[in-house]
Amino acid sequence: MQEHSVLTLLGISGVAATFAGFSGVVAAFDRRAHGNWHPEERFRLINMVVIALSTCLLALTPLTEESLGLSESALWMTASILMGAFCVGYVLGAIRPRRRLGRSRPGTLPLWATLVFVLSLCSAVGLQALNVAVILVERGGGPYIAGLLLLLVAAGLQFALLVLTPLSPANKDVRPD
Repeated sequence: MQEHSVLTLLGISGVAATFAGFSGVVAAFDRRAHGNWHPEERFRLINMVVIALSTCLLALTPLTEESLGLSESALWMTASILMGAFCVGYVLGAIRPRRRLGRSRPGTLPLWATLVFVLSLCSAVGLQALNVAVILVERGGGPYIAGLLLLLVAAGLQFALLVLTPLSPANKDVRPD
C-alpha cells in the first residue's frame, strides 16, 4: 500500500474519531445534559456516532488487511465490499425512523439534509461498486478514500445540524434554566 494512502486513512480515522468524541460534548450541552432530548436530536446523534465510528473502523480496515498479507487488489476489493454493504444497510435501516419522525414532528428534519445524507451514502456505494467491478476506475485506494470522505460528509452534516439548530434564532424551543 502506498504511503500517502496509509497517511490519508489514518487522518480520516482521526477525523471520524473526533466526530464521535464530539458527540459527548454535544450530549453535555444545555437541556440535553439533563436527558431532555428531542426525537430528531436523538436521531441525528445516533446517525453521527454510528457513521463516524463506522468510518473510523472502515478507514482502519485496509491497514488491517495489509498486515494480514492480502494482495493490494484483494485488499481494496474486500474493503470496498464492506463499505458498500455498510452504506446500503444503514440507508435502509434509517428509512423507518426518518419516516416516523417526519410524521410525528413535521419540519424538524429538513428534506435537503436528508437528501445530502442519503446521496452521500449512495454515492459512496456507487464508488465502491465501481472499485470492486473495476469500471471507470482502477481498483485501488482512490475510490475507497473518496467513499470514506463521503461518509465524513454525512457525519459532519449530522453534527452541524445537531449543534447549530439549537443555536438558531428561529429555534422556538429555548428554555431558561
